[in-house]
Amino acid sequence: MRMKVPWLAFVLGFGGAVAATSGQLEAQTAGAARVQSPRLRLTIPSFSDAGPIPLQFTCYADGGTAMSPLLQWDYVPEGAQSFVLMLTGPENHRRRSHTVAFFWGRWNIPADARQLAAGQPLGLEQPDGSRQMESDDGIVGYDPPCAPPGAGPIHYQFKLYALDEMLSLPADAPRDAVLQAMDGHILRASVYYGKLERSPQQ
Repeated sequence: MRMKVPWLAFVLGFGGAVAATSGQLEAQTAGAARVQSPRLRLTIPSFSDAGPIPLQFTCYADGGTAMSPLLQWDYVPEGAQSFVLMLTGPENHRRRSHTVAFFWGRWNIPADARQLAAGQPLGLEQPDGSRQMESDDGIVGYDPPCAPPGAGPIHYQFKLYALDEMLSLPADAPRDAVLQAMDGHILRASVYYGKLERSPQQ
């Protein structure tokens, strides 16, 4: 009878080790599954993330004819029905409020879109069915970054949202209405930064 106790302990210990190993394998498998699911990624080929914005995309463009840069994205989440794009100046708080400067907004970009070509036109309604919002300066479309000379490097944030629905809003919906309608429908988001600096001599 005394011989059975060590054997029972061995069996219980071995079973526990197998269970622990099995649990570790399941955790590793789950972890691998998470790693293998890339997040939505926005890129701007014209400049590196957090790098200098070429002048052609700013208010300092030759002849004052600024254009929007090419924007591309991939790793779109399953279930995405539309995209929203916003360009803001996170360091610029206008009217001393928490609201950051707003330069460009576009909503109901089709779910099968994977880019916005350079030089997007101004105007409310776009050929792909998307809509553009009015910037803080009253421009309906791309309002180029315009850091004042001598202010140091100013950063600008391009942010792309993948939504699980098309937004049902009036065509001229302002930014606040779009943000409110987006609430609860954001699947993923991706940000890309650019900076602009002009010296007093430029």
